[in-house]
Amino acid sequence: MNTKLFSKMTLSSIITASIIFTGCGEKTDEAKKIESPAIIKSEKVEKMKDEKPAEPKKEAMSVYTKYDSVVQDVFKDVAKIAPEGKQMILVFGTNTDPYSDRLKADIQNTPDLEKRLKEDFNSYYFKAHENLRHKQFHEGEMMDVDTKTMIAVYSVTATPTIIFTDDNGKAVIVVPGYMPPKQFLVTMDFMAEGKWKGKDRKNGEVYEALRDFYIAKGINVKKKAE
Repeated sequence: MNTKLFSKMTLSSIITASIIFTGCGEKTDEAKKIESPAIIKSEKVEKMKDEKPAEPKKEAMSVYTKYDSVVQDVFKDVAKIAPEGKQMILVFGTNTDPYSDRLKADIQNTPDLEKRLKEDFNSYYFKAHENLRHKQFHEGEMMDVDTKTMIAVYSVTATPTIIFTDDNGKAVIVVPGYMPPKQFLVTMDFMAEGKWKGKDRKNGEVYEALRDFYIAKGINVKKKAE
């Protein structure tokens, strides 16, 4: 696997993204239960890759089963990862991370979010603690790749991590953590309306445009400290 074939965010892009996403939140009681920042780095992937996840307690088994059904019902099979004429959303999570579970619960309890994940995007959910083989579309052809390689290529360091791509499978936005349903839906709008087009990903212009879009849609964004 030649990771050079995939685009990565530069340091400036990562810094800009961090400024935006650590300042986003919802003005609701539900969102307030999650202390700022709204996007939370909830679990280190390096630990997950090296350790077998703990078995859930018996009383919690029904919860995990319910959330697994969300993944099966909403997301496409990760054996083949391809845009097929749509933008993609790639989610990396685990069965032992409460914020991955919260994201699944959001999908289950937010009909618009579930519908758009299924119909408007080609959406895929990867269990970061499992190393599976995949066929991934890149530059017109399907390539062999495994989950660990994808984690390295996309610089996934926390779960959940949410990646929005263009209709050619190229990463446009990388969100390193949980974000509330409203913010998720507005980010979908940003992608669907092509507000990212013509913006330089390397110097962070895409994230600056996303911040402005959030503000216009009524999502709180902390201004960069002077």
